[in-house]
Amino acid sequence: MGLLTGPGTPYITPEVLISAPTGIDWTTIPDRRSGPREQAAEQSNICLRATGLIEGITNQPLRATLDTEYFTGPDWKVTVRANTQVGRLLTSRWPILDIVSGMVSPAFSFPRNWQSIALNQMDIELPPIGLFGAAQAADVSEGGQAILLAPGLVNWNLGRNGWRYVISFINGWPHTSLTSPANAGDTTINVDDCTGWAPSTLATIDYFPNGATGIIYDGFRQEVAQAASTSAQYGAGTVTLTAPLAWEHDAGTLFTTLSRAVMNATIDMCSAIALERGATATEIQSMSGGGGGSGGPVGSEQLRTFAENAVKSYARVI
Repeated sequence: MGLLTGPGTPYITPEVLISAPTGIDWTTIPDRRSGPREQAAEQSNICLRATGLIEGITNQPLRATLDTEYFTGPDWKVTVRANTQVGRLLTSRWPILDIVSGMVSPAFSFPRNWQSIALNQMDIELPPIGLFGAAQAADVSEGGQAILLAPGLVNWNLGRNGWRYVISFINGWPHTSLTSPANAGDTTINVDDCTGWAPSTLATIDYFPNGATGIIYDGFRQEVAQAASTSAQYGAGTVTLTAPLAWEHDAGTLFTTLSRAVMNATIDMCSAIALERGATATEIQSMSGGGGGSGGPVGSEQLRTFAENAVKSYARVI
């Protein structure tokens, strides 16, 4: 198994792709005269392109990312409840896994007069269910996209849009791959992205006492693993696990909390790309859940439709 290079691990790796029942002979890509290295390189590119197409459908990256978003309010994305004076910021991406920092300034102040907002003065309105501290990896698209602010942080003292806020937060589903081999019994793994795996910084306040639980996809050596901590908040680093690995894993092995629906959609999109580029002379047979009642051959357009339908519930709507 080889390492993938590019903008992060795609939602499926070539190893996952060629093991799936797609009906495509991946040794014909990029052409029948290509060798194993050329085939592996193009399979990686197809996985990356399919990942980009999935993110285009959902209008947001599904892998966990650290983002900084600016708000002006009170207005429709920044509101305050009249009875409790609790503020609410509606972010553009979801699900929110952690809040990293926050600042507020009068909107009319240039340069900005930023004042830090303490972490214990912010909260996630709807934390994701089954992602952190779970015994088994969740397989659903749940979680909110709103951040609550303590009373007084959002008010009408300066009128509509009188305040400017900047919030850094982690959103999405933790997703990575191993950057070096791991042995059975290891409790740490080296990965290309630590984002979202560690327990939330809000864990001591009211929830998220443990890290994210994901699946290591490695054929018959597949296993569930839970993160206890990470060496970095985002980017490459080390994930410490709550229990030793049961199996050895090669560099490049996928470790993810993404649902099987997203992974299947990415496989469908890869297959559509392969068919469109003429890599195989025939349509592939119906895959699980598709092809209609006849079970006949499936074309690239149908595969794209399957993929779009599978990830509709993950789409960003704001």
